Amino acid sequence: MDYAKPERADALAAQYVAGTLRGRARRRFEALLGAHATLRGAVRRWQDRLRPFTAVLAPPPPPLR
Repeated sequence: MDYAKPERADALAAQYVAGTLRGRARRRFEALLGAHATLRGAVRRWQDRLRPFTAVLAPPPPPLR
């Protein structure tokens, strides 16, 4: 798979940052991050895009137990 393609890197990074990339796919993606600047850049851009949403979300209350 050509991870240098911006469209592919963006799609995988979006899933990774959103938490929908799971299991072996997530572990493989994390292993590839060190070797692929395109993937790292895509992850950074998605984190920057989604960061404002985390500021407006209140943390969930702890369970009563």
